[in-house]
Formats: sequence, structure tokens, C-alpha cells
Amino acid sequence: MTRRHRQRSRIVPWLALPLALACSEPERTDAPATPSAEVPLSVWVVNYPLQYFAERIGGAHVEVTFPAPRGVDPAFWSPDGDTVAGFQSADLVLLNGAGGSAWVGRATLHADRLVDTALGFADRLIAIEAAPTHQHGPTGSHSHGGSYFTVWLDPWLALEQARAIATAFSAARPERADAFERGLAALEADLLDLDARLSRAARSFGDDPVLFSHPVYAYLTARYELRARSVHWEPGAEPDAAQWRDLERSRADPPASVMFWEATPLGATTARLTALGIESRVYSPCANVPARGDWLDVMRANAEALAAGPRPGRG
Repeated sequence: MTRRHRQRSRIVPWLALPLALACSEPERTDAPATPSAEVPLSVWVVNYPLQYFAERIGGAHVEVTFPAPRGVDPAFWSPDGDTVAGFQSADLVLLNGAGGSAWVGRATLHADRLVDTALGFADRLIAIEAAPTHQHGPTGSHSHGGSYFTVWLDPWLALEQARAIATAFSAARPERADAFERGLAALEADLLDLDARLSRAARSFGDDPVLFSHPVYAYLTARYELRARSVHWEPGAEPDAAQWRDLERSRADPPASVMFWEATPLGATTARLTALGIESRVYSPCANVPARGDWLDVMRANAEALAAGPRPGRG
């Protein structure tokens, strides 16, 4: 073997080594990092209407969590520590404003992630004039204070909440702003249709008075100028003697022939009201997830109950 051939024999294996390593490198299977625009916004909400609005507006681009258990009024519910941690980890937290969800003021949440959906109409909130103590199911006795919080019972205020949500979503995911605007437009059309239904329904009462079992209907009665009077009766509790006396003393002339309730009242209460010439109907505020359908389904059913007008034989 010549000297030149021996040198070539020593060099070629070293030159071949990088090529061999390159050929033996395992194929990469890692997926590229998901762009932030494709990661759904983590949105936590304090009541069911906000969940419904957020899902309608955000669609597949949001992941909405409403953690309150069924059957409780979320305005008087307090989350445990783990649930508060969930709110703290969210990209956005949608607040009802208007005094609902008192626990928010006691929790440490990221201020830059909070969206007060009632902020744009704070000057139109209805203050609670009197706050008698009463009970909402298992949550214990309490009294209302500040402003009434069921603003979504006025479809125009619900629409303002929806617009605030869409604005917050677009700020957080500007790449999806067009999708959020489409979702908002579809929801707006449904809310305007609901307003038209309720306007027609309210006219069926004319000047006849209407009874409501609770002042949570303040925004509804103000929007449609119903001649309304509210008591503080709970559907799951039988009114006491003082409440019955107060009802009979305060009945208008002509007396109301219909009382709307948050849920179906006790049979004994219904029977006694019927004896007084008062029909009981349900107009659900739908603050929590309904047993059937969604928020819009419930509101349309409410409009039908209102459209039935005064009790037959009246009006």
C-alpha cells in the first residue's frame, strides 16, 4: 500500500462519521407550538346568563366555566378555595356587576382580567329601596342591598352586557375579532326579537296591575312599564299570616289577577291565591342553568307566560 493510499484510508472514516450520525438521527415528531390565537380563551363567569352570552359570542374560541352548583342562586353563592383558584387562573372573569356575587369583593382576583359587564350602564341600575330579611333555599337568611342585579331581564341591558363581552374577547384575541363580531350579531338579533316579544306581551296587560313574588323583576317592569307590585315571597316557602294580610291590604283597584313567580310555588300557596282570584304563573329569572333548554328558551317561555295577559274574565 502506498503512503498516499494509507492517508486516504485514515481520513475517509472520519469524513463519513457526521453523515452516518445524520442518517441515524430519529425523525422529529414534535408538533409545532400552537399559536395563541388557536388556544381557546379560558373564561370563568359568575352566573348562567353570562355563560350563555359568552358561549354564543365566543363559540369554539372560548372555554367557558360557570362553577356554581345547580339549584342555588349564584348571586348568594360563595366558591371554595379550589374554585377561587380556578377564577384566578382564567384569562378573563366575567362579572355581572350591579351588586351580584358579593364574594368577588372578598377574593383576590387579577384586576386586569375582570370584565364588569354592567359598567356601561351603571347610571341605569335600579337601587334597592328597602331590604327586608328573607331566605333563598339553603343559602340562609339574608337581605338585599345596593342595586338589583337581574339586569338581563331587560333585553337591551342584556345586549349591552353582550357587547362588553365581545369587546373583551376581541381585546384578548384580536385575531378572532371577526368571529366574535359574528357571534355577537347573531345574539343581538335574538335579543332584539325577545324584546319585541316582551313588548307585545306586556301590552296584553294594558292598565291592569301585575303582582310579582319578588323585586328581582325590577328591570323587566321598568323596561315594559308594567303596573307592577312586588312582594318578598319565596316559591318554596309558605307565606305567613302577616304576608297574607299585607297582600290583601295592598291590592290595587282593580286588584291584580296574576302573580309571577321565580319558580312553581307550593300547592297550598297556589290554592289560596286562586281563592283570592289570583292566578300563579312562572317567570324564571334563569340565573342558573335551567333543567331544560337554554337561557333564550327560558326567556321565550317567560314571554309566552306574560303574553297570556290578565286572568280570563279580566282585562
